[in-house]
Amino acid sequence: MTHTVKEIGRLAGVSPATVSRVLNGSGAVAPDKRERVLAALEQLNDPRTARRSAARRSSIGVLLPPNPVCDAHTVLQKLSVLSSRMPRRWNLLLLPPETLPLELEARHLRGELAGLLLFGHEADSPELAAVLKRIPHLRLNSHRGSGADQTTFMGNEFAGRIAARYLRDSGCKRCAVLSTSSENPGFAGRVSGFRFELFAAEASCETIELSIPQEVRGFESLSDAEFERTLEQALPAIQSGEIDGLFSPEERMTALLCRVFVRRGIAVRPRLVSCNHTPEFFAGIYPRPASIDLGPRMLAELALNELMRRISGEEPRADHIAVIVTPQLVPGE
Repeated sequence: MTHTVKEIGRLAGVSPATVSRVLNGSGAVAPDKRERVLAALEQLNDPRTARRSAARRSSIGVLLPPNPVCDAHTVLQKLSVLSSRMPRRWNLLLLPPETLPLELEARHLRGELAGLLLFGHEADSPELAAVLKRIPHLRLNSHRGSGADQTTFMGNEFAGRIAARYLRDSGCKRCAVLSTSSENPGFAGRVSGFRFELFAAEASCETIELSIPQEVRGFESLSDAEFERTLEQALPAIQSGEIDGLFSPEERMTALLCRVFVRRGIAVRPRLVSCNHTPEFFAGIYPRPASIDLGPRMLAELALNELMRRISGEEPRADHIAVIVTPQLVPGE
């Protein structure tokens, strides 16, 4: 049964106009009154707060941040899987990046959004974090939280370990990994996984730090030309010490490094393994490096299944890491 705004307002101790403003996502409501309205809706078990309604079509929203640093090819792969795996009578709704948190809350209360899938590595604003507590949701990327808190999908660490095993199995004796600041928490997970695997095997491992400007939060913000100059500065370290195996933990980084090798005429290169497996970045590059496929398509499918569980009212399988996909090695040429 859908209750009138008068009934909801009477229970919450507020005016019908205040109830209407909450349901329409208006910010002109005092926080305590908003909480009373939301509590009243929960108490009345109003369909506008129900997590499932079998009698009507439902929608899952997809929210990208205003300035995403996610790999566009990977995002498209995930969206393709999500659209093809949606249950019957359900819609996938791509939301504008500038959608306000209160609008998300209001659309959920009105039954227009059953749940949310979120892209991006950025930390949530306090307003969005508060709203997400009321909406079934799942993230499709590793992301930063408030302060030093962050969530890194375990597949990233596994990818680093697979890269280390690949180089060792290929006969490499002195291995190194490229490291730098990144807006993606998963990047550091790949580096640490690589180093841990070699440390556990008592094998040589060097870390080559790429120097980027202090004011830049991550290498993703650099243009191709700027990042190539950074990679050129690292060439002496890459070519010294007889390094014969190199892990470049991100596909764009790897492609630009290969471009630097070609431009500098460097024929003798360490065996190279990359991560993300985005073939578009390696178009025209020969020999093509080996790469670690993080399984974005499988991750999207498992994420959708987990979100549907949460929408149906079941307890989440995990607070932070909702889906774990085992990365796969894609051999190079």
